[in-house]
Amino acid sequence: APRLAPMDADALSTTPAAQAALEALRTAAGANGPMERHCLRQFAIAERLAGDRALDRELLLCACWLHDAGLYIPSRDPYVTEGARLADRVLAPFGWPPERLQRCMDACEQHHAPRSRLGMGLEVEMVRQADLVDVTAGIVNFGLDRRWLRALFRDVPRDGFWRLLGGAVLGELRHRPASLTGVFFSPRRTRA
Repeated sequence: APRLAPMDADALSTTPAAQAALEALRTAAGANGPMERHCLRQFAIAERLAGDRALDRELLLCACWLHDAGLYIPSRDPYVTEGARLADRVLAPFGWPPERLQRCMDACEQHHAPRSRLGMGLEVEMVRQADLVDVTAGIVNFGLDRRWLRALFRDVPRDGFWRLLGGAVLGELRHRPASLTGVFFSPRRTRA
């Protein structure tokens, strides 16, 4: 199987905004654990899915770091909404134009939407598709080469991911069960 170029979260996060987003994820979920590796795989998948289409790589990376961080924020609101709010708090100090910040927030909040979110921006849809590819271990692959996916899963290990996912689902059911429709069926749109 092909080997991928080494993937390192710190090396990818070359801008102050990306570093801040990675640090926010690490503060919430811990460093170098299953959640960080999920976000790293998601970013690689999203870039691969985008192909040669132009996208905002920094925005995509920040959205990947922050999209699930709302799981760690106590709230009655859907965790995807908390992720969007966190993106606003973390990235607003960097002076992003409002529409760019909104697109990153949308990528966090809409990543479980049941239908395409391409109308909100390529990055929003790539985060949504890439999350589904990683969560399903490539069963849903949007046409990606399965050998490439196997190499990614080998090079950025999935160790601990199923336990993390199971714990997250149980936590959501226990602490904010009424919010699940806002995660999977009708995600709202939090404004910057």
